[in-house]
Amino acid sequence: MKTHLQKRIGTILWAAAAVLLLITILRLTVADRAPAVSISTLDTSEAAISSSAGLLDINTATAEELEALPGIGPVLAERIIAWREENGPFTSREDVLDVYGIGQATYEKLEPYINFG
Repeated sequence: MKTHLQKRIGTILWAAAAVLLLITILRLTVADRAPAVSISTLDTSEAAISSSAGLLDINTATAEELEALPGIGPVLAERIIAWREENGPFTSREDVLDVYGIGQATYEKLEPYINFG
């Protein structure tokens, strides 16, 4: 026959096992809900990334690469490319500001991510 102490220890062990099972289930549930990190938007092409600074070269970037920049959608990406084709490479901040639709606020969002080759 089990003693009172043995019954209590058994109950405590079952409770501890139940808590561990619950923690495991919660961890798995949270892991399933964690946002997936997509690296598909990261561009590693040598043409677009300056090896010295790790910034997007605005003079060689494709439309898709430009669209990944903050504040740049498909229309502005095409305007940037059109400006490059008509005027040659961007050499300064003023050149980027000459692109229709890019104002000071948009440029300030872009500046940390671009270079001029």
